Amino acid sequence: MQFSADLVALQMHNADVHRAERELAVRRSIEARRSGDATSSPEAAPSRNRGHHFAVRLALR
Repeated sequence: MQFSADLVALQMHNADVHRAERELAVRRSIEARRSGDATSSPEAAPSRNRGHHFAVRLALR
């Protein structure tokens, strides 16, 4: 039983780390977009669509 509890705790920790990394990436991309809005660079458009594709993949699992 202890092994199972340790495994669940480790998986939960890994999930929390991945969630935090994703949140940091989103914050960085938001800041990059805000700083790049004045220039309106063409590279900004593909990054806006990534979140949409990510959400679709999660829905299909």
